[in-house]
Amino acid sequence: MQISTKLFNQQTLERLNDMHGKIQQNQARIATGKNILKASDDPIAAVNISAAKEQKTENARYIENIGRAKSKLELTENALNQASNLITRIYELTILAKNDTFSFADRVAMKQEVTQLKDSMFEIVNSEDASGQALFAGYKVNQNAFSRDENGYIQYMGDRGNNVVNISENMTLSLGIDGASAFLRVPSENRHKSIFGIIEAIEDNFGDANFPKNAISDLQSAIDHLSLQQTYIGAQLNKAELQEEALNRRQIILSENLSQLEDADITKIVTELQSMLLNRDAATQAFAKIGQQSLFDFLR
Repeated sequence: MQISTKLFNQQTLERLNDMHGKIQQNQARIATGKNILKASDDPIAAVNISAAKEQKTENARYIENIGRAKSKLELTENALNQASNLITRIYELTILAKNDTFSFADRVAMKQEVTQLKDSMFEIVNSEDASGQALFAGYKVNQNAFSRDENGYIQYMGDRGNNVVNISENMTLSLGIDGASAFLRVPSENRHKSIFGIIEAIEDNFGDANFPKNAISDLQSAIDHLSLQQTYIGAQLNKAELQEEALNRRQIILSENLSQLEDADITKIVTELQSMLLNRDAATQAFAKIGQQSLFDFLR
């Protein structure tokens, strides 16, 4: 007759199975580098890990939005800078044309240059981003911002929409400026004028330099107006840079917090695993030895 009972065997096997399960769990932690393998291991920590991962994902989306916005804003800034340079050159030619030392032929040549500059301006205001969307068309990004009518006059085809992206939970960033604000609202006395209207008003008068009233001041206003638009875009770029730095710092902090919650202490777990393996082997050997003993072994 055996000394060990069915209950003793069952309890011992349950303890061995429990030890084996804990060993497998630690082996999995070492293999994955993660301290929590499933939510039931630590429900509170699992909730915190899930929240931290969601925050990191959302933060990464804001950083991606800023990257796209900066690209578009930089293209817009460059286009406005080019437009300002063209208007400045037209202003210089207009001043020169009023100088009596220049001949009619000289002024005709100046007019031709102005026409070329206007055509270049038309290309600039129809600039597109890397995805082929118009920079200055407002919400109508899938069409040209400006077009020529049957008489060759340049008309705005976009709207006053202001495209923005989210760069935090409660902060947005403008992707640029609509063409109406940038090129159609040059201050002139008590109203606003189109940059193209200002150019077209002086274009046909270079022969005798008999320019319309306020032509020179309107060109100066156009230069100043474009400078203001560049300032606005520059402010948006600065805002993007500052927020990008803040989000990158936040991403580092979130990663560190997530690591503290999620990453396993490999050294500690390896030490625990070695101890578990020794205890399991010792318990297995003891169980096997006890299971082989009979009443006669105890009567000796």
